[in-house]
Amino acid sequence: MERRTFLSASGASVLAFAAARDFASHVSNGPKTVVKEYYRRAAAAETARAFASSVPELAHSASPLPKAAEDIPRTLDGALNQEVAEIEVVAEDIDAQAVREVSDFFAGSVSDEAVKTIAEDNAVVAVALETDEVVGRTFAKEWLVAPEDGEWRLVWFGERDSPEAAVREFFRQVALAETFEALDEPVADLSHSASPLVNVAEYTPWYFRGLRRQELDRTEVVTEDVESAAIASEFTSFVSWTSRDAIEDIAGENAVVATSLSDDQLGIETFEQRWLVAPEYGEWRVVWF
Repeated sequence: MERRTFLSASGASVLAFAAARDFASHVSNGPKTVVKEYYRRAAAAETARAFASSVPELAHSASPLPKAAEDIPRTLDGALNQEVAEIEVVAEDIDAQAVREVSDFFAGSVSDEAVKTIAEDNAVVAVALETDEVVGRTFAKEWLVAPEDGEWRLVWFGERDSPEAAVREFFRQVALAETFEALDEPVADLSHSASPLVNVAEYTPWYFRGLRRQELDRTEVVTEDVESAAIASEFTSFVSWTSRDAIEDIAGENAVVATSLSDDQLGIETFEQRWLVAPEYGEWRVVWF
């Protein structure tokens, strides 16, 4: 799970942060509860319009969901045939920039003031959804939720398929593996076919030991569509594990994601690690870090 850490020399800032967390801890439900309720109502609704009319009750005042439910209710129709298979809080208290990055539609639908009301007092909830309407029957979304009037409420959702989301999910799955031997399956599932990480997990699993103890703070795409020479320069250890053909396969269609990490065991408060990801079969997958 991602956990945001705010360090400030200002006592007032520390007290304000503590007060915000105290409020969040006294809301009557949890971040996951409101997301589950959204899909419960979808499953129970007799019609799409009936479901859309119930959505505003779950929405935050800064959310465009009520207007979407009234003006273009078909945007919510997909939930009628979806069932929650897994759900987890993957980030907390993301800042204003990260709030705007939830989706392009959301960023264009809310004001700066609305963003300020939810920035740094919120949660990102990832859900794996089952439906007969997609190949493989399972896909994922991320919901931004925030507390208001003593309850967690829905703000907006985004498809859980982005360079940042691929890194977060890889990090989460590696941390969840009970042993180094258990890494093979999640690494294989989340890695690009050009990635040597599957071989790394099999032959030198200690490569992942840092990820298993570190805390992930923030993810951000810093470069896109890097050419092969730049890949070789940025990710030198990757080059030693792979072939020129593999590098060419992902050159020009990829992204570099910067992660902000902390490592309590080594006494490191914050450091940056860069990840190379690339799309494959319609999904972003991890190549190297």
